[in-house]
Amino acid sequence: MTMITAPPELLRLQPEPERRRSGRKVAQLQNNEFVVSFEDWIREGFHLLEGDRFEEALTLFDGVIEADARVAIAWMGRGFVLNELQRHEEAIDAFEQALHLDKTLYYAWVGLGRAREAKGSPELALSAYDPALAIDTEVVWAWYYRGLSLMTLEEYEAALASLDEALRLSPQWASIWHCRGWLLGTIEQYEAAIASFDQALALDSSDPWTWYYRGLSLAFAGETQTALESVSQALRIKPSLSRAQDLFEQLQSLLGE
Repeated sequence: MTMITAPPELLRLQPEPERRRSGRKVAQLQNNEFVVSFEDWIREGFHLLEGDRFEEALTLFDGVIEADARVAIAWMGRGFVLNELQRHEEAIDAFEQALHLDKTLYYAWVGLGRAREAKGSPELALSAYDPALAIDTEVVWAWYYRGLSLMTLEEYEAALASLDEALRLSPQWASIWHCRGWLLGTIEQYEAAIASFDQALALDSSDPWTWYYRGLSLAFAGETQTALESVSQALRIKPSLSRAQDLFEQLQSLLGE
């Protein structure tokens, strides 16, 4: 599919009053030769966001907002881009504006929670994830990121329940299994942690951190040789992983190698 990026000169065009009221058309050239709609820009903005073309996506979302600041989904898209650019304070402002316009945008609540977490406010992050889940209890992102915030707050039982709910909805997401494994290792449930890491690796065997944390759990479980094999795999994928190198040397020493 060919994606059309609105050129800068089109972004500067002002919508006609009746088009602003309609909430759909942003700009139209002479003789109806070329029409751009909010939907076109927003759809393209999210395609660019998914392709890590953040500045271009931001330009598109800002173009919609400049044309009509009442388009909530454009503010939400802007917030997602700003989160990716690590501009979390601005992201918070964008998500709050989106939710001021439409409180039912549950992904805007999730984005707001992520931005608040990144700013070091896990409690405030939870107060964003919960409204998302009140709107739709099957928003996997909300359960997942809620679990991460609860982990930050060391509320491990609640965090585990949140991650398990995310896995019920999306068992094919390796990151959830990884985080669940990390949490279980933290509370010294090593066998369960190893099982979670195994699930993560069955879905994505290329993550060196999963191999490392699996090795760490195996080491604590007393399975030194298997732990060494797991850490060795982490280092094959990422030789510069210093934690894995340190653990590898410790395990070698325990084995007398």
